[in-house]
Amino acid sequence: MKTIADYHIHSTYSRRNHGKSTIEEIVERAVELNLKEIAITDHGPKHYLYGIEEERIPEAKEKVLQMRKKYPQIKILLGVEANILSYDGATDISANVIKHCDIILCGYHMGALFSSAKDALKFLVKNKLSTNMADANAMALANAMKKYNINILTHPGDKIPCNIDIVAKTAEETETILEINNSHGHLNVEEIKIASKYNVKFVINSDSHIKDTIGSYENGLKAAMDAKLDLDRIINLK
Repeated sequence: MKTIADYHIHSTYSRRNHGKSTIEEIVERAVELNLKEIAITDHGPKHYLYGIEEERIPEAKEKVLQMRKKYPQIKILLGVEANILSYDGATDISANVIKHCDIILCGYHMGALFSSAKDALKFLVKNKLSTNMADANAMALANAMKKYNINILTHPGDKIPCNIDIVAKTAEETETILEINNSHGHLNVEEIKIASKYNVKFVINSDSHIKDTIGSYENGLKAAMDAKLDLDRIINLK
């Protein structure tokens, strides 16, 4: 069993050197690994620390188009890892993102410019002080999945508590793929068990920030196997 695709890779199009490898370095490494498909998915523009600048998205797409011509043996997608910005499910999936991106990932990140002071207070402070935020956090993710055409929900359960039952039920309704993140440990074993009760697909992504970790999947695969997940439900394993 091995991975044939990696849909969560950060590049030097990130702000502040968050991604350490260029798109071409990423593609070269993916070709070495015999991957069939990759996606370059830097944080969305509203991540004030690490997000791709809005005006650079067309430039990144042009670079991907160049790489497709140079490396026809691999399918190369441009995407973003968009940010949850409010409890009503707002994100930074802009018209510009939709126009230029082939795939949309989305997840919760603490470095985002939240839609309001109230949302920021709840995400950043109330989650630290209260033990009763899992349902509200899950509804924020669910609302985003209902509002936008999100292909993959990244690392649900990471950074803030989350009711995975609510998330997975909505993922089934919206046909959103749930990520088992090889770097962050979410979905974890117990979360996979809960999510697998619903008719959802899964993907193991590396969440790579440097070319050396592209295609990494061992931690995610172990979690899936420990959860006794039918591995046929993981879209990028063969």
